[in-house]
Amino acid sequence: MEEQPGVDGVPPDRTAAEAMLRTMHEHQKLVEPIGDVAVLIHPDAEMRLLVSFGKPLRGRAAIINALENGRQAAVYLAQVRGFEWLDMRTVLAFAHARYALAEGGHAEGNVYWLDEIRDGLIWRVEVFRSEQEARRAYEDRFEERSRV
Repeated sequence: MEEQPGVDGVPPDRTAAEAMLRTMHEHQKLVEPIGDVAVLIHPDAEMRLLVSFGKPLRGRAAIINALENGRQAAVYLAQVRGFEWLDMRTVLAFAHARYALAEGGHAEGNVYWLDEIRDGLIWRVEVFRSEQEARRAYEDRFEERSRV
C-alpha cells in the first residue's frame, strides 16, 4: 500500500493519534468523564461501534450518546492491545472487549477497529470481529479512494 496524506494534508502524529484512539476505545461509562472522549471526536464523525451494535452513527453528539447510554454502554469494556498503521491516516486497532449483544446477553473476545484520523481528530471508526474482515474493508476503501 502506498501512503496517503491525511485529508487535511498533514499526517497525524502517530503517538498522539494512538493515545486518542486508546482513550475512546477503552472509555468506560462509569469511570471516565465523557468530555475527555468528546473532544477527540471529529464533529462530522461516522462510526459503527460495539455500543451501537455495528449500526452507523453520524456526528459527535450521536456517538457520545451511544457511548454513554443504554445497557450496551454499561456492559462495554475494552483493552487495546496494539495498533498497526495501514496508511498515513488509517489505523487497525487490536483489542479484547466485552460487549452487549443486540438480542440480549453479552460476548467477549478479540475485536478490531478500522480507525481514520481527520483534522487531528477521530473521524471514522468501524468495528469488526475478525482481523480479516477489517483488512478486507480497508482494501475496499483504499480501492474506492484510488478510483476518485
